[in-house]
Amino acid sequence: MKRGFRIILWAAAALMLAACQESQIEKTLFERSVVRIVNHSQRGDWHAPWAPRAPTYSGGSGFVIEGGRVMTNAHVVSDARMILLYLDNDPTPHEARVKAIGHDCDLALIEPVEPGLLDGFPAMAFGGLPELGSTVETYGYPAGGQRISSTRGVVSRIEKAVYAHTGADSHLTVQTDAAINPGNSGGPVIQDGRVAGVAFQASTELENVGYFIPTEVIDHFLDDVADGTYHGYPDLGVQVANLENPAARRDSKMRPGQSGVRVEFVYPRSSADGFLGEGDVLLAVDGYPIANDGTIALDDLRVSYEQLLDRRQAGESVPLEILRGGEHHQVSVTMQVYPPFDAYRRQYDQLPRYYIYAGLVFVPLNTEVVVALGEGLPEHILYELYFRPIEEPLAARRESIVLLRRLDHAVNGYMSWYRDLVVDRVNGRSIESLDELIAAIESNAASHHVFEFAYYGRLGVLDRQAADDANEEILEIYGVPEDRSL
Repeated sequence: MKRGFRIILWAAAALMLAACQESQIEKTLFERSVVRIVNHSQRGDWHAPWAPRAPTYSGGSGFVIEGGRVMTNAHVVSDARMILLYLDNDPTPHEARVKAIGHDCDLALIEPVEPGLLDGFPAMAFGGLPELGSTVETYGYPAGGQRISSTRGVVSRIEKAVYAHTGADSHLTVQTDAAINPGNSGGPVIQDGRVAGVAFQASTELENVGYFIPTEVIDHFLDDVADGTYHGYPDLGVQVANLENPAARRDSKMRPGQSGVRVEFVYPRSSADGFLGEGDVLLAVDGYPIANDGTIALDDLRVSYEQLLDRRQAGESVPLEILRGGEHHQVSVTMQVYPPFDAYRRQYDQLPRYYIYAGLVFVPLNTEVVVALGEGLPEHILYELYFRPIEEPLAARRESIVLLRRLDHAVNGYMSWYRDLVVDRVNGRSIESLDELIAAIESNAASHHVFEFAYYGRLGVLDRQAADDANEEILEIYGVPEDRSL
C-alpha cells in the first residue's frame, strides 16, 4: 500500500515537473519575442511653427506578431526620425520603420529594415478579454533597462476611458495593479500564454494602477490596416444626455419600461446627420438596450453604449432604435470618421500648418495651439475651439484661424492687437480656413489690409504695399525658411 502511494506521488510530481518545464519553455519562447524600442524623434513647435524642436529620444517595448511585424504603442514611435529595435539579450541595434499607426487608439506596427531579422522569433498569439479578478503579467523594458522585466497583477476594472496619447479619444481599457512604468509602453500583457493586451499608460491619480489596451481594440486596429491604410475610428457625431431623471423621461414621451439617452446635439455632416435629431431618444444600438445612464450589458460587463459603435469600421452600418415624439423608429447609420474632431486631438507625425505675412503668424486653431499658449491662454480661444461649435452648429465645419503672434518689424510695430486673436474677416471676406485667409490677403488690391478679429470687435490694419515690400525681409531677419506650410 505504501509502495503504491509512493508511486502515485512520484507520478504526480513528474507531471507537475513536466507542466512547469513546459510552462517555462513557453514563457521563454514568448519572452524572446518581446523587443526594446528606441525612438529618435522630433516634434513640431506650435509657437514657432516654422522651426521644429530639438531632436530627442525615448524608449519603449514591443512584441513580434504574425507577418514579421512588431506591435507597440503609437506614442512609442510617434514623430520618429529613426527607430531602433533591440532583440532579446542582443546589444546590436537594428533599424526599423513604421508600417502602420493609429494615434486615436495608440497602436502601431513597425517592421525591421533588415529582411528576415525576425525569422525564428515566435509570433505571439492574441487571447480574449480577461475576467475581472484574474491575473495578468506585463512584459517590457521599463525605465530604459537592458533586460526584459515582468510584473504580475490583478484585473480590477474594464471600462471605456480616455487614451492619454491624443487626450481626446476614449476606448475600452483594462485596469490592473501590475506595474506599468515608462518603457513598459507597447509591451504585451500576458494571460495563459496569450496576449491579453498592450500596456500603454498609468494612472496619475491612483497608486500602483496601470492600464492596457485589450484585444478588442487591437483587433479593430489590425482589421483597419489590413488594406494598407489606417482610416481611424468612426464617430456617430452626437452629444447625448442621460435620462435617469423620471421627469426628463416623461418629457421625452418615454413609456414605462423604456430606457435610453436623449440626443442633445448632432454635429453637421457627421454620421448621424440626417438620421438623428435633437430630442430623439436613443433606445438601443445593434439590438442592445441602452440604460438611462448610457450603459449596456455586454459580455457580463456594463459599459458605455459607445463600445458597440467602436466595433464598427469606417463605412460599416449600425442599426439604431430611437424614440421620436413618442413614436418608435429603427434607423441604420453608416459610420464615418469625422475630420473636425482632429482639432481636439494632440497632433503627431506632422509639422504645424502656418502662414506668415508681414510678420503676422497665422495658424489653424487646435489643441496643440492651446498647449503652446500655456497658462496665459485667453478664454475666447478656449470658447472658440470647444464651445462655439456646440452653440453654433455651422461653426463645427469651419477651420478657425488664429493670429498667434507677430515677428516685430516697423511695418507691424504699431498694431494695437497682434496676438492670440481669432480671425473673423480679412479685407471684408469671412475666413473659415487657412487657404481662405491666404487668398483674402494675396488677392487684395486695396491700399490697406484690414483684419477683423472675433470677440471684442478688434481690428488690425496694415499698409498693403509696405507689408508686401517688408515680407521677405522679415522672413530673413527671423530665419524663417518659408512663409507657409500647408
